[in-house]
Amino acid sequence: MTSSRLFRVRAWGWLVVVLALAIHVGWLLLGNRLQLDTDVLAMLPQDERQPAVQQATRALADAAARRVVVLVGGADWAAARRGADAYAAELKKSAAPVTLRYEVGDEAAGQFLDFYGPYRAQLLTSVQRQQLETQPAAALAQQAVEQLYRPVGMPRIGSFAEDPLNLFGGWLGERAADSKVRVTEGRLSVTDAGGKAYAVLLLELQDSAFSMAAQQALVPVLERARASALAAVPGLVVLNAGIPLHAAAAASQAEREIHTIGLGSLAGIVVLTLFAFNAIRPRLLVTLSIGIGLLAAVSVSSLLFGKLHMITLVFGASLVGVAENYGSNYFSSRAGRPFGERFAMLAEQAPVMWLAMLTTAIGYALLALTPFPGLRQIAVFSVVGLLAAFITTLWWFPVLDAGEMPFTRFSRWLGSRRALWPALGRNHFTLVAALLLIAVLAAGAVRLHADDDIRSLQNSPPELIAQQRAVGALMDMASPAQFYLVRGDTEEQVLQREEALKAAVALAGGQAQAVSDWLPSQAQQQRDAALIGRADAAVLVAARTLLDEPLAVPAPREFKPLLPADWLAAPASEPLRHQWLGRFGDAGYASVVMLRGVTDLAALPRFAAVALPGVQWVDKVGEVSAVMARTRTLMAWVIAVSYALVFAALCWRFGRRAWRALAPTLIASALALALPALAGQPLQLFNVLALLLILGMGVDYGIFMLEQHARDAIRPFLSVSLAAASTLLAFGLLALSATPALRAFGLTMLLGIGLAWALTPIFVKERDAHANRKD
Repeated sequence: MTSSRLFRVRAWGWLVVVLALAIHVGWLLLGNRLQLDTDVLAMLPQDERQPAVQQATRALADAAARRVVVLVGGADWAAARRGADAYAAELKKSAAPVTLRYEVGDEAAGQFLDFYGPYRAQLLTSVQRQQLETQPAAALAQQAVEQLYRPVGMPRIGSFAEDPLNLFGGWLGERAADSKVRVTEGRLSVTDAGGKAYAVLLLELQDSAFSMAAQQALVPVLERARASALAAVPGLVVLNAGIPLHAAAAASQAEREIHTIGLGSLAGIVVLTLFAFNAIRPRLLVTLSIGIGLLAAVSVSSLLFGKLHMITLVFGASLVGVAENYGSNYFSSRAGRPFGERFAMLAEQAPVMWLAMLTTAIGYALLALTPFPGLRQIAVFSVVGLLAAFITTLWWFPVLDAGEMPFTRFSRWLGSRRALWPALGRNHFTLVAALLLIAVLAAGAVRLHADDDIRSLQNSPPELIAQQRAVGALMDMASPAQFYLVRGDTEEQVLQREEALKAAVALAGGQAQAVSDWLPSQAQQQRDAALIGRADAAVLVAARTLLDEPLAVPAPREFKPLLPADWLAAPASEPLRHQWLGRFGDAGYASVVMLRGVTDLAALPRFAAVALPGVQWVDKVGEVSAVMARTRTLMAWVIAVSYALVFAALCWRFGRRAWRALAPTLIASALALALPALAGQPLQLFNVLALLLILGMGVDYGIFMLEQHARDAIRPFLSVSLAAASTLLAFGLLALSATPALRAFGLTMLLGIGLAWALTPIFVKERDAHANRKD
């Protein structure tokens, strides 16, 4: 079979595959089946060795993921109420997919009292418990009589004889004090330290916070509601907080960056192509290869992962610059050759192109070794896309290509610049360059420091972060970033361990928020019931003398424990229901105890040191940061191994000259870390991940230059320069991203690829032009 006939057979076979990919992607798009994920947690590592921790983290995340808190503050409560009423009216009018909780009727308080009423004689606060255990009956009776005649005091629930010390009222008061939210004129409200009043509106999405449709529907509605509130009462302060708002901001930002990076890269590449080849045909064919690469990447990734993350698509936009390399190499090799030689030219170039493809794919594929699901998705997306673009170039270009392609003035000029590069050898240039390189690398190594704190990757708008912090401080909201996971063989054991943990946290100077605040263990209920029974009887006997009235001692109540199932089924459990994890398969039961009022991160080690049976401290921020640090170290070793693998592949092709293809990329990678370090930039995981791709693409320049190493050869340097320019356009734009991870990645790529391109000609010596390929 002739070369041209073989290419045509392959072209038809590839057409069948492309049509299948197009049908699949069309089915996804037309049926709205392509799911886009903006959940940052989906990008983070999953610790499969501790399913309880993951379930606890997910439970807390799910509880917060649908909620938005809006605070409307005015000069006084009346102004705040009017503004909030206007805000709520706009929400109701818009029929937004949210449930609004703002107005509270008297029946809500009635339901609460009705639920806890039967258990009133077995509920005590820690302060009340200590008081009953240490104070004599006479002192307690004096206190009970004083409370009875005090004009202002804790509201009393029931008669004096039923609860002389008003213990139930005190217990209810402490529960109410756990939250700064109050009910004022039938509306939720909160007051800051200066006495300024805010109306509180609690919104819950009916769909996932990370649903693109939910985000697009919610944000405009909130903006209109805010405008309505300000129109009703000018000068209001409207604060918004909630994961859906951060998710919407991330989605909007990612969408903007997709357009900026993808379209900006494409525009730059089009201009380069027109200058280099003076024809639109190369641009159309290269665009075709890139389009097929993206088509294959979307299709395969959606089949393997079910949904695509927005960061994957942003990163995938840079695929444009990388896939361009293959088309640039083909048309650079075609330039100045007769049209009829294209099949023979490509057959001769194929081994080198496959070698270049292999070294590039190694860099992308090694991303899959990280424990980050998002990076594994990016690895699959990139490798599949690059392979599809490469096959399109190899099997379709010679069939679809037509006409002659002479050198343009620009392409001849650019390709001839290779002759201006200095040569590496025993000369002054080499000595000065080596000394300068050593000085820069040494200075960079001294300044190099790592920062793996996941908080440094926060990229929500500063205004939104400020509002989130303000709302959290006003409402004293517990943070889900650090918590205790409490486990036990039974529900009762979990509650008892919670109670022991709360006491230990209090000794450490903290305040815990636990289910057992509202659902004491049965053992605690029994002890409190006995304590209340003895105290009430003694107080009533002593109060007879003080009041000079006959007070009958009520018969002891029959003890009936408050059980978890009853509590979970009642509306009273709604605020803390998400902290009760329930049964964990064969691992018993579990709950989450959260910290409140912790603003100093330096205090966290003190709480982490609390050690009790069945209690585990979980610091999700610290955990992810530690995983990033370990992964950064792991990937450094992976890079070392990948250099060895690439060097072995280069030795197979170039023998003893292989180091000349690899050394420029190695030096460029070292400088890409040293130069930012000199500017004070920390080393992060994403800087290290970029080194993999610098290796994969930078070594291609060495491969193409060593294949045609004469200083007067135009095509190899033209190909390398166009490929580097395309990559710099794609990854250089990533350096402008507002997403810190992508920005760090893009900056390292910008420096690494630019330096690899600049250094490669220096390592290719003219005398190698007559050397044997294997030496």
